[in-house]
Amino acid sequence: MATHWNPQPLHPGPPVDQMSLKGLLRRAADEASEIIRSEANVIKLEIEESTRALITDALKAAAYSAVALLGLLSLLAFVIIGLADIITNAASPMTSVWASALIIGVLLTGIGGAMAVRYAKRIGQDAQMKKTRSEFSADKTFIKDEWRKI
Repeated sequence: MATHWNPQPLHPGPPVDQMSLKGLLRRAADEASEIIRSEANVIKLEIEESTRALITDALKAAAYSAVALLGLLSLLAFVIIGLADIITNAASPMTSVWASALIIGVLLTGIGGAMAVRYAKRIGQDAQMKKTRSEFSADKTFIKDEWRKI
């Protein structure tokens, strides 16, 4: 997991006001290079974390969608049996069969559907790269402060 980068001068040496222009430019280039490397590492780690979270959420959404599909199949069985009951004017034993299919179908569809929607909504939320944005903002402030010193 990435930690927050604490910008510090790479080459502690003479104060900025005592350095030559060439020294200042070299120091600025070295620090810019280090910032870019650090940001690249943060981005790489965050992309890896986002990818893992995306895959996990997608797998969970797919698994719960399968549960919801089982519920839908039970509801389909309910409709078929209920329709048969209506058409044939069957007695009480058939009523218990379609009532049980209805109960199981509603439970599986409700639970599976709710969980599938929950994880489907989470897909991509972790890909916003909040840490990278925060790091870039801190680096931007650091660079502005350093250039003001020059």
